[in-house]
Amino acid sequence: MATIKRWIDVDAEITEADREWTEFMFRSLVGHYQTSLADVEWSLADDVEKTGMVTLADLGVGRTRVTVSIDYEGDTGAEEAVGAHLDRDLAEFKRFAETRG
Repeated sequence: MATIKRWIDVDAEITEADREWTEFMFRSLVGHYQTSLADVEWSLADDVEKTGMVTLADLGVGRTRVTVSIDYEGDTGAEEAVGAHLDRDLAEFKRFAETRG
């Protein structure tokens, strides 16, 4: 199993970033008119087995670092696909958190 880690710094206090991450994930996953949380899976790439962890770190002065670490198994192109998807999701979260805060 391989690991890929990406992070992004957002202009938000850590408590606000945490609240916005929860809202962002809820909108991303359930916002597509899912009827049950049991049906929800954060899809990073097709045909890739994955698990992950999100951590938030207070950088001070109203900034927070959001780090996502994904453990995955997949073919040789999986790292590129997972990394590209993760980069897009984190950039979208930054826009989401900074425009709402």
